[in-house]
Amino acid sequence: MLNMNYRIEFDYPLTSDWLPANAFKQHYATKSAAIAIAIEGVDDPEEQEVRVVCVENGEVVWRSTEAEYE
Repeated sequence: MLNMNYRIEFDYPLTSDWLPANAFKQHYATKSAAIAIAIEGVDDPEEQEVRVVCVENGEVVWRSTEAEYE
């Protein structure tokens, strides 16, 4: 099994009261860790889409909205 890495993509500035700004620019070894960090970065994840992408193949593996990735 390949060891995948995940990154966070966003169209809005991501901020957190308890995470450093670079937390949103790192790669994560697990999809669940990347999703948790991504959700922390937006006030309303259903309105402000944030995505988790597999670094190796570019596939969007999770998104906070129901909109299709274009």
